[in-house]
Amino acid sequence: MAERTGLAGAQHRAEEDAVQTAYSAFIGHIEECDPCRKDGSDCATAATLKQAYRNAKDQAVAA
Repeated sequence: MAERTGLAGAQHRAEEDAVQTAYSAFIGHIEECDPCRKDGSDCATAATLKQAYRNAKDQAVAA
């Protein structure tokens, strides 16, 4: 597979950064949130963060 350079490479890196940022926000939250840790299920904030991660991942894959 050819390496993405120039504008395409910059866009790809930005999309990957968005995925990583969203994932880190979700993981960071569930590590710190008592209801998420104790109940083993996502609170409303975690659900929002998880959806943001999924959206970023879907957008990166579609590009």
